[in-house]
Amino acid sequence: MKEIFIARQPIIDRTGHIHGYELLFRHNFKNNAVPIACNTTATSRVLVNALNNFGTKSLLGDHFGFVNIDHSFMDTSLFRTIPAKQFVLEILENSLVSESFISKIVELKSEGFTFALDDMDLSEEMICRFEPIFPYLSYVKIDLFSTTKEIITEKIGIFKGFKNISLLAEKVESIEDFEYYKEMGFSYFQGYFYEKPTMFSGKKFDPTRKTLLEFSALLDTDSDINELESKLISCPHMVVNLLRYINSVGMGMREPIRSLRHGLMLLGRQCLKQWVLLFLYANATGSIFSEPILISALFRGHMMQLLSSKICSSTKQDQAFMIGMLSLFDALLGLPLKEILKDIDFHTNVKTALLQREGTLGKILDLTIAVDEENFSNITIYLDFLNLDEDMLAALTTESYNWANNFYAEHMAYDVQTEEKNQKNG
Repeated sequence: MKEIFIARQPIIDRTGHIHGYELLFRHNFKNNAVPIACNTTATSRVLVNALNNFGTKSLLGDHFGFVNIDHSFMDTSLFRTIPAKQFVLEILENSLVSESFISKIVELKSEGFTFALDDMDLSEEMICRFEPIFPYLSYVKIDLFSTTKEIITEKIGIFKGFKNISLLAEKVESIEDFEYYKEMGFSYFQGYFYEKPTMFSGKKFDPTRKTLLEFSALLDTDSDINELESKLISCPHMVVNLLRYINSVGMGMREPIRSLRHGLMLLGRQCLKQWVLLFLYANATGSIFSEPILISALFRGHMMQLLSSKICSSTKQDQAFMIGMLSLFDALLGLPLKEILKDIDFHTNVKTALLQREGTLGKILDLTIAVDEENFSNITIYLDFLNLDEDMLAALTTESYNWANNFYAEHMAYDVQTEEKNQKNG
């Protein structure tokens, strides 16, 4: 049976947190646009696969799912299968706005459904056509590629009278765009702009993070327990956080931890590597986009680990998770990866994969990033290069979404939110 690939595009709020994901259906990676008979068919496939095959928790976590609909979808009974509290129905720009269409929206709105208008280009024709449903919309999505900043500035005032509407900028490509449209009054922003590093001149690499990376490199080179203990003990707060982590992951211990060395031995090298990378991200919550970056990093790490298990040795599989996680460290810290990894004695496989994208792990990283950012032309190239098939990739992608969402919710969400509150109050 052909696997279904559900792509998801993140939607970020003004504080840099994930508000939701737009879900898009793909049945292969040959083209960006999938040839389908009608929008109802596409939406049906997205919903059936999201609700039945994958489960909303796997794809969305606790966030909203945005799915496309048009006027023809209103004539189906699919609404009764949709969890109204977790999905936002995006009305496509080519929908026919008839009296029956408006009546259906009013009816469903009263039942708790949420609506967005997709791809608003701010043309007079589109504004006039959809104005009758403005009172029932929660979002208007403005495609930044279909209009200009000047037109947006001129026309944006038409929505001020509708307090129910939040403006959502689509195809945001840079932090500068995020800040510009945030200042203009937009509430939500769709795109992968937060994964693109913004470099800050003169910024220095925090010594604590350097110590953590050095500790991770020691783990990667099979250093003995004495070296590991000596490196870690130089940062007392890291020791405290490690002991907390051991408790949180439920090691099933029958006796109290006697010492740092005892804790290190209980956790084991693979779990220690994971903890180091998670602590590096969780300790960097000063970044406005720490939540989406961390979830993307978790996805990349797990995806690389799964992919490498199909084609690599066990040693490279261990390194794969680390590479996936570190691939977004430049975006989190605003420093080039080359500078971050400078003087850190990582295995050659790790550095060449991250910095030159060379070797098998480098190509797996390329494929993982292509999936994460929905670069379908690159997905096809790297699938062929690595001799992997689309069905397997679709299954591993869904598994990685699920793992990243669940791991973040179980182990990271509270710590990140608490740290952000402390920073605001402090």
